Amino acid sequence: MLSVELQPLSADSPVAGSTEKASSSTKPVYQAFRETCVDHPVLASFLIFVPLGITSHALKCSDPTIFTLNFLGIVPLAWLIGKTTEDLACHTNQVLGGLINATFGNVVEMLLCCWGIIYGQITVVQATLVGSILSNLLLVMGTSFLYGGFYHQRQVFNQEGAKVQSSLLLLALLTLVLPTMFSELETKNDTSMQEVLLMSRMGSFFLLVVYAQYLYFQISTHADLFQDEEEQDEEPSFFFSGAMLVLSVATVLTAIMSEYLIQSIEATVLNFGTSKEFIGIIVLPIIGNAAEHYTAIIMAGRNKMDLSLGVAVGSGCQMMLLVTPITVLMGWYADEPMSLNFHPFQIAVLLVSVLIVNRILANGETNWLEGVMLVNAYVFIAMMYFLQTEAQADRRKESAKKESAVHNIFRSGRIYFFTPNDIFVIFTPY
Repeated sequence: MLSVELQPLSADSPVAGSTEKASSSTKPVYQAFRETCVDHPVLASFLIFVPLGITSHALKCSDPTIFTLNFLGIVPLAWLIGKTTEDLACHTNQVLGGLINATFGNVVEMLLCCWGIIYGQITVVQATLVGSILSNLLLVMGTSFLYGGFYHQRQVFNQEGAKVQSSLLLLALLTLVLPTMFSELETKNDTSMQEVLLMSRMGSFFLLVVYAQYLYFQISTHADLFQDEEEQDEEPSFFFSGAMLVLSVATVLTAIMSEYLIQSIEATVLNFGTSKEFIGIIVLPIIGNAAEHYTAIIMAGRNKMDLSLGVAVGSGCQMMLLVTPITVLMGWYADEPMSLNFHPFQIAVLLVSVLIVNRILANGETNWLEGVMLVNAYVFIAMMYFLQTEAQADRRKESAKKESAVHNIFRSGRIYFFTPNDIFVIFTPY
């Protein structure tokens, strides 16, 4: 912030403008909070669900009620976390601002995954990671292209920056595919599972190193590839200490409500007749992506496609390169078998989605039809998981066990030793 002498200045003086900006950025925190809520009435209206969600757990309401109220309450908290994170970045230099965005950009997903690991919901955690990536790449980017295409026949973006992010998506996907393929091809015994865990943990360190290099590339050596030429610096709503206060409170409340939400998943799945994979892949990503979704659409409508893609594809890269490896390492710390061994169907869906996104971003321009294709792909995936019940998901896992047991017996044309449990699994009907 610039320091100026207190002396009369003309209205059009540049120093006067700086003084005005400085005074507006040091407004009381309650005033800044009120103005932020007035500017975003829809998201602010959801704040009523924050006390309702916490109260529902204290009063021991039904699990579906607790799940729903806490789900709706986390949405505005995620928005406040994103808003205050951006304001903190504005008060710092470019490098520190980039680190702040990297730390708190996906804090909601990290908290959900953390509680999921603590409560042993590995299936939900892995599904949430995949779902957040799919939501950013297909739903957020697709609706942005669709909305922007209604106002602009043809929209262009920085092709070089998009290529870098697309390549990073493929590289990160390779780190997910290899442990999954290794697990499917090898025998499913304790030794192979330990090898998969070791491979996943080493791969997580590799992804974190790649993300650190990508962050340096993005904010230092090649920052021009990720900036909109017409981008204007926005005045932060909160001053530094005010943003820190709101960010801290919102993060603590999100951590509390995330725990309540994870605790209520089991009964909610049974009550709604759906599967944990649907909750993780489709429902939970809405929490963290709702505010980003809104921002990306608005930027696309203003024809600021580099900013819109930075939200959509950038968040997808961050999920794969930062949140996913951190989740694996958290599982290691908690002594839980969290690995990069995802279900083959999830990996197949993710692979096809990344390839589609790579193809669409290859030419440096987009239109509304490409947005329709991405949205349709996401809706079709959501429909498949919606129609799958938890019982069907369990039967699919049992089927995979049967195939694995048979594979162990006849692998390489030799009969391997198998236990009575393997025989039971093979001959147990659906």
